[in-house]
Amino acid sequence: MGAGNKTDEPSSGPHARTVSRSLLLGTALRKKAREGFALGTFLIELPAAGTVEALAIAGFDFVVLDLEHSAIGFARLESLILAGRACELPVIVRVWEPSAGLIGKVLDIGASGVMAPHIESAEQARAIVDAARFPPGGTRGFSPLKKFDGLDEPLRDLSEAAYVIVQLEGKSALDRAAAIAAVEGVDAIFIGPYDLALSLNLPPGGKDIYDAIGDYSLEFSAGVAGGIYIDNPEESLLWRRKGFGLQCVSFDSRMLVAGAREVVAAARRDV
Repeated sequence: MGAGNKTDEPSSGPHARTVSRSLLLGTALRKKAREGFALGTFLIELPAAGTVEALAIAGFDFVVLDLEHSAIGFARLESLILAGRACELPVIVRVWEPSAGLIGKVLDIGASGVMAPHIESAEQARAIVDAARFPPGGTRGFSPLKKFDGLDEPLRDLSEAAYVIVQLEGKSALDRAAAIAAVEGVDAIFIGPYDLALSLNLPPGGKDIYDAIGDYSLEFSAGVAGGIYIDNPEESLLWRRKGFGLQCVSFDSRMLVAGAREVVAAARRDV
């Protein structure tokens, strides 16, 4: 539909304001990352609203819903995003491909931002920004959805709130990291260690890949966060000191198994 600001009779009242605030959680995430540390995790294998709620209660700053490696479809995606908005937990959607239509759709559903995998160049990063933001900052198409009515300026507010993460997962991408980070509108550069390990002929999940990442001088533009996935939460401080203030630590089912093992071990300690 053609771009516009608001319907003729915008919603008002406390509930409308609550809906509006929930659509702008990406702004809070951007602030946390710029202040030095935003802690998130992935939701991959346990896609339920209760899982999102549990992650919010646990204290995470955001959650990434991974569409690339999960069975999450659009029917379920909306309920997961709504659960995050209800908990005031920013929800980032990792799309399975960096297409404009897909990015626009997940943002229209109400996601706080997108993570685009397998970005290799500044040109690709520019296309992601264009897909995530309305003109003049991008080319995202606008529909006057009812949930946008409580916003003062939907085009401006939603564009500013959309948190854009581009994921580097290959050696050539790391070589171009500075140029990719310099693209206006990119909020974070996120290193994907597993696919990166494959591109470097290293075992995924091994220590060697993290040593290899440390060999690169990853200097990003002002305001652009460095992001990384790590398995071991005890390594969080190490990577913060290296400039990676946007972290995803572990993921839903891995944490369930780890916690369940601790319960089982404690219960059987004197058996």
